[in-house]
Amino acid sequence: MCYLLILCSCKLGMREHPDPEEVQPHNKRRKKMNEEASPSWSGLPDEVVVSCMARVSRLDLAALSLVSKRHRTLVASPELCRTRSLIGCTEASLYVCLRILPDPTPRWFVLTGDRCLRPIPSHPCLATESSSFVVVDWGIYVIGGIINGDPTSDVLFLDCFSKTWRRVPSMKMARVSPSASFVEGKVYVFGGCRVEDVDDSSNWAEIFDPKTQTWCRYITTPKMALNLIQIVVIEEEKKVYAVDEDDQSFNFLPSEGTFWRSGKKDSMLGSRNDWCVIGKLLFCRGTRGRILWCQPDELDWKEVKGLEELQLHLSGFRYIFSYIFIGDQRPTKTIVKYDISKLSSNSAGNIVVFWNAHLADSESMGLWSAEISVERREGGEIWGKIEWSNAVFNLGPLSDSYSVNVLFSASVRV
Repeated sequence: MCYLLILCSCKLGMREHPDPEEVQPHNKRRKKMNEEASPSWSGLPDEVVVSCMARVSRLDLAALSLVSKRHRTLVASPELCRTRSLIGCTEASLYVCLRILPDPTPRWFVLTGDRCLRPIPSHPCLATESSSFVVVDWGIYVIGGIINGDPTSDVLFLDCFSKTWRRVPSMKMARVSPSASFVEGKVYVFGGCRVEDVDDSSNWAEIFDPKTQTWCRYITTPKMALNLIQIVVIEEEKKVYAVDEDDQSFNFLPSEGTFWRSGKKDSMLGSRNDWCVIGKLLFCRGTRGRILWCQPDELDWKEVKGLEELQLHLSGFRYIFSYIFIGDQRPTKTIVKYDISKLSSNSAGNIVVFWNAHLADSESMGLWSAEISVERREGGEIWGKIEWSNAVFNLGPLSDSYSVNVLFSASVRV
C-alpha cells in the first residue's frame, strides 16, 4: 500500500515543505488535498496502478479490493497475476482436492499457515471422478473425468488468486483419467480415450495453448496403450518421463516433437504411485508408509531412509462400523487402511504426504499430512526428515463420512 501512496504523492506533485505563505488552516488544507487527490488517483493508467498493486501482499490486496469497483476489477485481473509473477512477488500455497466418502463430490481446500485445510469454492459441475489436474501459472486445470457415468471432454480452470472457476474450451475427445503435463508453455494431454477412439492414433494426444485457449491434436505419437499410468516432467531438461499400462517407459521431448521408448522397466514389483520430481530425482509412494526414489533414466527404485517412525504409524488398518437402525439390519463394515494415500512435492522442494488416521483416544477420523525434506548423503543414499506432521482435516464423531481421499495436491504461486 505504501507504493500506492508514494506514487500518488509523486503524481500530485506534493511538496514536503510548502511555502509559509501558502499554509492554510488545517481543515481547509486537508479538504483541498482530498479534492485534488481523488481525481489524480482516478486518472492514473491501469498499468501503473497494477504495477504498484503487484508489490503488496495478498492480504493488503484483499483490503484494496474493498475500496472501489475499479480496485476490485484490477485485483481480480489476469494482468495483476502476470505482473506479480514477472517481478517475483508471488506467494506459494498448497491446494488440495478431496473426496470425503461417501459423498462423491470433489471439494477444494488450501493449506493455511497453521497447517489446516480451509475450504474454498468448488465448481458445481466438476466431474465426480477420474479427472486429471495440471498447474499452469496461478491456477489449476481440471481435465476430463466422468460425469453421470459417461466420459467428458470438459475442462475447468480454478483461478487460485481470486478463488473463482471458469470453463475453458473442451477437448476434442472425451477422456477418463488422462495424463496431463505442462511443458514449455503448453498443456499436453495423453490417453484416457475410449477403445474405439484410439484406432486413430491422432486421437490419443491433444495440446492446449493457455495463451490462445485453443486445442489441437498431437499427431506424432506412436501407437500406445490406452493410458499412461505415471507421467512427470524434468523441468531442467524440459523432458517428460512416462510409464504406460504395459509397464513400458517412454521419453518425450516437446521441443523436438520426439516420443520414444526408453526400454527401461521398473526394478521393483508392487505399487509405485504419485510420481513427482525434486531436482533431477523421481520420488513416489510405495506401501506401508515407504517413500521411494530413483534416477529417471534407470528406474532402479530405492527406499528413502530415516522415515521409520512414519512407517510405524502407517502399517495397519482399522474397521469402521456404520449403524443404520432399520429393523434388524446389521452394521456395515468398512476397512480404513493406514497408509500414504497421496504424495506430492511443494514449492520448497520437499515431499508432502497425506494419510487417514483416527485421532488419539477418539472415534473421529482425520486426514493427516507431513512435510518431508530430503538430502543425499555419503554413499548416494537419500535420507528424509519430517519437518512437521499434523491433522489437517477432521471428520466429526457424528459425521457419516468414513474416509477422505486426496485426489490432488500441488503448490501454486499467486
